[in-house]
Amino acid sequence: MKQKVFVIGFQKTGTTSLEHALQFLGYRVYGGDKNLMKYSDSEALKAYIKKTLDSWDAVQDMPWPLFYKELYAVYPDAKYILTIRDTNKWIRSVVTYFASIRIPLHQKIYDVPCAEGHEDRYIERYEKSNRDIIAFFENKPNFLIMEMGKNFNYQTLGAFLSLEDLPKEDFPHARNNKKRKLPNYKLYRNIRSIYWNYKKNY
Repeated sequence: MKQKVFVIGFQKTGTTSLEHALQFLGYRVYGGDKNLMKYSDSEALKAYIKKTLDSWDAVQDMPWPLFYKELYAVYPDAKYILTIRDTNKWIRSVVTYFASIRIPLHQKIYDVPCAEGHEDRYIERYEKSNRDIIAFFENKPNFLIMEMGKNFNYQTLGAFLSLEDLPKEDFPHARNNKKRKLPNYKLYRNIRSIYWNYKKNY
């Protein structure tokens, strides 16, 4: 069993790229788990975390970043990676991707109906989470900040995880094709939001 690695950055901070990198390096990565939001009892939540992650090496995706304290209580010797990016770039990416889709999990996290039109609340929650996580892990050697555009590469990850024989390039990113460019247009985002809100009955 590999040492546990927990990615505790918000969505749209390169977490998927980091997931692919970890998988390439042989880690079994568990994704988001909405069940985490159901627990009001801390001990029951920690028991669920331990049971769920027993057969996994790493986690990423929301809402795991909200539960870094519980993760640390269960796995104090694990490796913790906070992924971040420039706030303005982050919120643009969030709005472009999620638009006005009323995702219940996001509503619980940000306490607003959707991303588009509520950017200030999203930014407030994002920046506070990063500050709190950094303060919690201050001076802890098993914590790393990886910032998109700066140290998002195999060398940084490998040094942190004490790995060798790593690829020399940065992490892979999704190709910038026409389909990925469509959400830059507000009309497209509006139509897509209406479709998904109807389809998912949000």
